[in-house]
Amino acid sequence: MKTRFLLSLAWLCLCASFVVAQTKTENVILVSLDGARCEEVFGGLDLNVLKSKTRSDRKVEDSALYKQFYAATAEERRMKLMPFFWGTLMKEHGSIAGNRALGSAAMTTNKMWFSYPGYSEILTGQAHDEVIKSNDRIRNQFPSVLEFLKGKLKLNDKQVAGFSSWDVMNWIAESKEGSITLNAGYEPYDLNDPRIKVMNEDMKGAPSPWDSVRHDHYTFEFAMAHLRRYQPRVLFLSLGETDDWAHGGNYEQTLKALQRNDGQFKALWEYLQSTPQYRGKTSIIFTVDHGRGPTPLNWMDHGEKVPEAQYIWMAFVSPDSALRGEWKNAETIYQNQVAATLSKWLKFDYAEQNANAGKPIAQLFGGK
Repeated sequence: MKTRFLLSLAWLCLCASFVVAQTKTENVILVSLDGARCEEVFGGLDLNVLKSKTRSDRKVEDSALYKQFYAATAEERRMKLMPFFWGTLMKEHGSIAGNRALGSAAMTTNKMWFSYPGYSEILTGQAHDEVIKSNDRIRNQFPSVLEFLKGKLKLNDKQVAGFSSWDVMNWIAESKEGSITLNAGYEPYDLNDPRIKVMNEDMKGAPSPWDSVRHDHYTFEFAMAHLRRYQPRVLFLSLGETDDWAHGGNYEQTLKALQRNDGQFKALWEYLQSTPQYRGKTSIIFTVDHGRGPTPLNWMDHGEKVPEAQYIWMAFVSPDSALRGEWKNAETIYQNQVAATLSKWLKFDYAEQNANAGKPIAQLFGGK
């Protein structure tokens, strides 16, 4: 009887292990919101910034932004700004690090605190301040995690794809041109689809204040079209309006860009859940390339001379992580850990490509 019980127990354990193994990550998605501040992500509308943008002869309470986004608590304000991200993703499916008020910090290791160094650190797993010192269109000499995963998974170029609102991403995301699918800036997306062809034409004539950054709408729709057509195993989605509106001091459009991004997250999630290739098999990291200044005087800016611009945030949605909500009293995590974390979810050791890269984020794999 004892032997039969032990055999039954062993069989149940084996079955349980098999079930767990069946739910492991098979696809990874990396989403970046260029320069989206921790202040808005964790606290919603920043009343001090709004006051600084309000004319002295008017009351801030009468402004449309106040009426749309203000509430008494940070939790209420961020729900008004990003209802899907906070009300669904972080509540039911994922977790987020970087709220220093709760004892959680996420930081860059590069000391530049602007875009090319930040994206390179995310994608290569290491800061290269001695080489990467500008946002110039110079080919990144360091191979990315996108290229690494393409090789390890033996994928074609359609199966590893990056879509970016900022045109310089074409130089950042791959060390060997043409190794993966990349579409950035005002580059039309080459897909035999009538809707995409119309969007390509619309993009050419769409009013925009920027020469090197297209509106996120086009980036997101091109990425979704690629997702539906080719069902890539590895996808990088880099959205940019949060940074560019902020540089222009336009707080209204900065908030509305975040709100639109939240709607895009919802559309992405709903597609993933409706598709057997992705449902229960996809891990996602949401993050930023750099932080910004924390005050009404410097919220528009970032870079090595701007205090606190090294502080970022990272959010995680994965069938392999049970963490939910905000991290509290946690070990600091770093931007250089993203590449290794994506790789570990797919059962690879990123140190094979870069021994100096940051390690996988331990908290996502049962560590502390």
